[in-house]
Amino acid sequence: MAPPSSEITQLLIRKTKRILSAGRNILQSAFQLVWTDTCSACGSDVEVHNGFCSGCNAALLEITAKPYCPRCGATIAPGVNLDESGCPACPTIAARFKSIIRVSTYDRPIRRAILEMKYHRKIHIARHLAALLAEAIAARAEPEGFDIVMAIPMYWTRRLFRRWDHSLELTREVSNRLNLPMGNELRRIRNTPPQARLPASRRADNVRGAFAAKRTTTLEGANVLLIDDVLTTGATANEASRTLLSASVNSITVAVIAKADPPPAYSDKLRY
Repeated sequence: MAPPSSEITQLLIRKTKRILSAGRNILQSAFQLVWTDTCSACGSDVEVHNGFCSGCNAALLEITAKPYCPRCGATIAPGVNLDESGCPACPTIAARFKSIIRVSTYDRPIRRAILEMKYHRKIHIARHLAALLAEAIAARAEPEGFDIVMAIPMYWTRRLFRRWDHSLELTREVSNRLNLPMGNELRRIRNTPPQARLPASRRADNVRGAFAAKRTTTLEGANVLLIDDVLTTGATANEASRTLLSASVNSITVAVIAKADPPPAYSDKLRY
């Protein structure tokens, strides 16, 4: 028995909407690749250079020049002495990742650019930010010392909802720029609430057990470069690192676009 004509009509309407939506996404991506002469942070089209206008470039130079602790990524005052244990802001219990490389603090104009990239699928901004991150990595470490680069993965339902994975795009660009193989052995197996909505004291518990890693010869003894956009308390990066170490990885270096410094009162309460 053939379905009623009304059901066929509704089916055709749904399929047409999906096709139109896919077409809009393709056109939007193509437009971004061609029309990229607007500032990644403020949207200005005046004197845009490397993705940012002259004003945002000046602000960017200021926040990227701030010294930071390579152990926890926190901004430190000039002249502060660092040792193997890090800086005074480091949590009492050391994280499982070896070190952190960052582009800047989580302030304007980087903050605005990250939000535009993350929530509005701005591919050209992801590429500008990845270029900055690749430069920061090359300045702080020897890229040849890394065996593989990978993203901190997004849970599949969130990726489906946002219609792209910005961390994966950043990682792909960094992989190409530094000529490093890109891996996908790390998976997110639990859909956790967004860390940004939680107080710092709950973030470690929120992501505990959220990842799984395939045991492969690629990971065994590897030095991994782990990419994400923003690091605040380090709970997510630490849990991902714990998972990778359980898969026989040798060491993990975390590289992020920005480090958001938590309030000092939280520093000793973070449980790694």
